[in-house]
Amino acid sequence: MIYPPVLRLLTAVVLLAVFSLHAEVSQLWGNTGEKWTPASRLPDFSFAGYRRGEEPYRIPASSISVADFGAKGDGRTDDTAAFKNAIQAGAGKVIRVPAGKYLLNDILRIHASNLVLRGAGAGQTIFVFTRSLDQIDPHPTKNDGGTPTSGWSWGGGLVTIGDSLKRGISTRVTAPAGRGANRLTLEKPVFKAGDEIMLTVNDTPEKSLLQYLYHGQTGNLSGLNHWQCRQIFRVRAVNGNEIVLDRGLRFEVRSEWKPAVEPFRPTVTDVGIEGVTFEFPAAPYAGHFKEVGWNPVAIRSGAAHCWLKDLVVRNGDNGPFVEGASFCTLENIRITADPQRRGKNGTCGHHGITLEGNDCLCTNFAILTEFIHDVTVQSAMGCVFAGGHAVNLDMDHHRWASYENLFTDIDAGSGKRLFQSSGGGQRGMHTAAGETFWNIRSESTIPWPKDFGPDLINIIGLPISDPQILDPNGRWLEIFSPGQLQPRDLHAAMLAKRLGK
Repeated sequence: MIYPPVLRLLTAVVLLAVFSLHAEVSQLWGNTGEKWTPASRLPDFSFAGYRRGEEPYRIPASSISVADFGAKGDGRTDDTAAFKNAIQAGAGKVIRVPAGKYLLNDILRIHASNLVLRGAGAGQTIFVFTRSLDQIDPHPTKNDGGTPTSGWSWGGGLVTIGDSLKRGISTRVTAPAGRGANRLTLEKPVFKAGDEIMLTVNDTPEKSLLQYLYHGQTGNLSGLNHWQCRQIFRVRAVNGNEIVLDRGLRFEVRSEWKPAVEPFRPTVTDVGIEGVTFEFPAAPYAGHFKEVGWNPVAIRSGAAHCWLKDLVVRNGDNGPFVEGASFCTLENIRITADPQRRGKNGTCGHHGITLEGNDCLCTNFAILTEFIHDVTVQSAMGCVFAGGHAVNLDMDHHRWASYENLFTDIDAGSGKRLFQSSGGGQRGMHTAAGETFWNIRSESTIPWPKDFGPDLINIIGLPISDPQILDPNGRWLEIFSPGQLQPRDLHAAMLAKRLGK
């Protein structure tokens, strides 16, 4: 007789052996990353997310409740003052929000670090904002086409984390370095091992930096001026004027780009929002650029190492925005809408989830309706969308030189508009080089995206109708049998390799 635990083990061994016979691997990665190097055309995505994926969220030991400050959560009482007072007292604490429906009429701004706003779960704690951002703080503007609209059409949140990034005193980099290198030579020794630093490079009047990012296939750049790129590192060692970095450079360092490093000093860290539904009016969606700012959360550029977890956004004009922040994680975000919310063109909102920043991660997301742009990267570098699913996914690349971002292990649903993208036509092509699409499944087969980005992007394990092409200096399209590409999630594989797991 074979005991059940032994039977399960034998079954697992057999299944693993059968699976291994059919698994297929990319020539850019191999089985366990043995074909990959930091200078590879396949970028390093292992640093995306909270604390670089190296530790769990830092949860404060002490807690308070919004009920301690008078919040009722009865769906009738205005609880705004109670929430503001709790946030004011909440630094270094978990602010518990019991189950209930909380009416709020103003923006909740979080400027303190080490603060977690924690609901009882997305199905139990509900935030109902009674005024939109445009009603609270009108922000009239025009889009790139000159159409009058609101600035809240594509940004901002009724809960806002952090403020603008504070810049420090910079030190010049005095020697060139190649992409993938992990050493910089400075004009003087000013850092020590363990410091977090930010490298910045600046474009020339001839736009040579943008030409580099787009690998010479730029599109119209007239709307991108004085461009700047940055990358954040931890100093691993110091040898005189040379510093050793914890990872490779995403871009070359050239003297013409005036490279400099400075301390990385985010104004807010370790803020989390968990277990909440944001419920907005179910009125029909008015349409593109007619949004009034029913937006749940924005993480500003001064924030780093923050997270959003277990959130539902119902009937929003937009979903969460990461607006220039770094090393943030969005986990289990669900975007949904009531049937009556659907507008004339069939969509229910503008931007579903937006990553605009450095090394941020959105994982296990669900887009349960259709937005004009389901998930978006804009001016993003090293950001990752992983492990999500959608009704009919649109991986929007909103121009503005997004560079080396990853979409991996995603069920795109019908997949009829995978590469449909937008943004002002004078802001460059939709994406710059290094953009990587890995193991995206859909019901539809589509051609290589036209006028989307330079040839130097990576499409691996997608339902593309074009024949396979593996050009080291041009297009890279690897075709695999459905469901057989391994690893399924490139970000998780890269992180496991870096951490030695």
